[in-house]
Amino acid sequence: MGVNESAFCRTADEVYCDIYQKLKTFGENVFGRNGQTKELTHVCMSISDPTQRWVERRKPAISPAFAIAELVMIMNGSDEAALLNAWNPALPKYQGKYDRYPGAYGKRLRYSFGFDQINRAYDVLKNNPESRQVVMEIWKPDIDLPHSAGIPNNDDIPCNICSLLKIRNGKLLWTQIMRSNDIVFGLPYNFLQFTFLQEIIAGWLNVDVGEYMHISDSLHMYVNNECSIDIEKKTHVNTEKIGLEKIESEKVFWELLVRMRELSQKGCTSNYIKSIVENKYLPEAYQNMLILLCEYIAYSHHMDKEIIYCCEQNISNKLYQYMMKEWMCGRVKL
Repeated sequence: MGVNESAFCRTADEVYCDIYQKLKTFGENVFGRNGQTKELTHVCMSISDPTQRWVERRKPAISPAFAIAELVMIMNGSDEAALLNAWNPALPKYQGKYDRYPGAYGKRLRYSFGFDQINRAYDVLKNNPESRQVVMEIWKPDIDLPHSAGIPNNDDIPCNICSLLKIRNGKLLWTQIMRSNDIVFGLPYNFLQFTFLQEIIAGWLNVDVGEYMHISDSLHMYVNNECSIDIEKKTHVNTEKIGLEKIESEKVFWELLVRMRELSQKGCTSNYIKSIVENKYLPEAYQNMLILLCEYIAYSHHMDKEIIYCCEQNISNKLYQYMMKEWMCGRVKL
């Protein structure tokens, strides 16, 4: 049958806007798990500069803090539901009520198969950059395939199947394959999750970031959850680089996880948030991530505006500033 639709652009925002219009125009009516959808099958999307990973022209705006929280948990192999829910209280509505999310990508990549797939991918590509055999598996048929009667095994079945990594011409190429892809609640965050991983691992390997390819077997939109695109909106250039040597990178992500656990506690205070925002002890790109996490907690816990202002003044990434303001103005949970 081949590829039904495709979008090949420089930035994630351009790809998103292109494929969104194609889904709206050419999508077929299909009844999904949670209602009526418009669907395109066999969709191929390519981002030539994956560092430009933020989808800005979608309305409502995505939550940048939730995206960072997901990244930190993936890098640490965490499946702690309560921790992730602190940055997205609506998540159990879509992924079920669990103490630990059974489909958590980080747990699958770092622990679930008896070894750390991210570390193995790094080792292989470091020692054999020409390898075609680096595939990081997320899907586990024994717990992800439906029961014989067609009933889902649980409420948190991974939409992502696997990641394929290759180095060509001094650049790390990444192909992400998905069985199912919600264009509203999933796709912008999937772009972020895996282009972040791509840049992080490229930093470990001391290579550049190459093309990001995203293949969706079912790209769909629920008719009761449609978003819109503001084509005229000005977009921002992401100038921040997150590549670090592997040892430092792992330490930084562990520190971010520790801070997330502290921020998620009911006793978290505005003084604590102010102290870690103003301390600036992490590499700048990662300090900005930490500030986003702090700003979300300050906003969602209705802390003084002074604390939110403190976050805004201390974050150096103007794109993050803009994205957070857009999200707060829309009061959107995803």
